[in-house]
Amino acid sequence: MATWQTQAKNVAMTIAVLSGIVMALTIGIGEAASVVLDPNDPLDPLDANTTAVFGGTPDLVDRIAVLGVFVLVLGSAGLGIIGPTGNPPFINNLVRWMPVVVGLIAFTAFSTEVFDIIQGDRDWSTYSDGQNSYMLFLASSFVAGLLSLFRR
Repeated sequence: MATWQTQAKNVAMTIAVLSGIVMALTIGIGEAASVVLDPNDPLDPLDANTTAVFGGTPDLVDRIAVLGVFVLVLGSAGLGIIGPTGNPPFINNLVRWMPVVVGLIAFTAFSTEVFDIIQGDRDWSTYSDGQNSYMLFLASSFVAGLLSLFRR
């Protein structure tokens, strides 16, 4: 029988994966990859809709968070293409700890938005689908990461 922490973590991870998929599909998979790889590439500039999602040119924390979208969606919580074992140690650690990493980023860089979502104070109609899905990804990753730490 699963504990309430495990169940809440699994629900939060599911929300993170779903909102990450919506965010990536809203801005485009190629645009999301560009955010991670090089958002300042003058030969391949980001679309205006993409920069609007991030409130301007994505910075380091945005890049790591979008990398988290890819890891969670491709990892065992999402499509299961990358598992937490059987890979080089760096990849195993990345898959295992990404919810905690993104959760810490969400807590330190986006705490106002994250706690607005957790407390039910976010006005969803004020923001675009891309912005809402990104913030929901961060908030649910925060909850999943925090609960993951309780289980370790």
